[in-house]
Amino acid sequence: MLSSSDRESKESRSDPSIHTVNKEEIAKFAAMSEEWWAPQGPFKMLHLMNPPRVRFIRNRLEASGATAGAMAKDGADPTRVASRKRFPLEGLSIVDIGCGGGLLSESLARLGAQVTGLDASNENIQMARIHAMKDPLLNGGGPGTLEYRHQTAEELLEQGRRFDVVCSMEVIEHVDNPAGFLKVLGELLKPNGDLLLSTISRTPMSYFLTIFCAEHLLRMVPVGTHHWSKFITPDELQVGVQDLAKCQVLCIQDIAFNPLSGQWELSKGLIGQGSSAEGGSVLSSIGSSITGPVNYLLAAKKVA
Repeated sequence: MLSSSDRESKESRSDPSIHTVNKEEIAKFAAMSEEWWAPQGPFKMLHLMNPPRVRFIRNRLEASGATAGAMAKDGADPTRVASRKRFPLEGLSIVDIGCGGGLLSESLARLGAQVTGLDASNENIQMARIHAMKDPLLNGGGPGTLEYRHQTAEELLEQGRRFDVVCSMEVIEHVDNPAGFLKVLGELLKPNGDLLLSTISRTPMSYFLTIFCAEHLLRMVPVGTHHWSKFITPDELQVGVQDLAKCQVLCIQDIAFNPLSGQWELSKGLIGQGSSAEGGSVLSSIGSSITGPVNYLLAAKKVA
């Protein structure tokens, strides 16, 4: 949760004093690192969530003008136009903070982006590197590039790196200092860069679905994966992104698991400004109408 006092205290500190890594959380995910690419393993839900997350990212980067800006450099060259259709993120530098085993990083690189995958767990990074070696498209066979780093976001910032796009999916609810984390994410962006986040809202429904059902009842994810007190509501995240990351929030979109189809679906309705959405499940509609979204994604633009 992002309290006003937390925001003020972290904003007044210099960058070197910001520390966001929770060692217990890192150790927990490192212990499961060999399971990252097992579709039916402990990360099954992230495997299922990845396609709609990628669609959200593509849609938001198109809506924000990020892909058009990269495309403008190609001119009218028909070869480049054809390549752009296959690799719509070509020319964009993207950092995936908390990349884990590389589920999202690989997808973005296959779409042509220059991706840096960052994780505080060395075990996760090693597994991500091993898996990426299996795909020729990620090893010079396409315009996209993929580099993995065993680093924290703060360490990357200290090296002076800046990116067109900063992604951090299902991570902020696992850090020790979410306010400081948002500040670092904002500073990693180039002017007019795009910030894309996903997390879980702190509602009674989120406790019921993500902890009671998913962890204890159905064992869809390991017990202890989530801590309800660390979930962040859309309103809290929006304020934090605006005040700390210095980004304008463009949209917040609900994403929910549909038990009938066994898939994650983006909701039809958007919270805040936005573009067209897709899908929409019974579970999503019920969750949104009664308690607000459970899982949600946020897109924001760096204020130049």
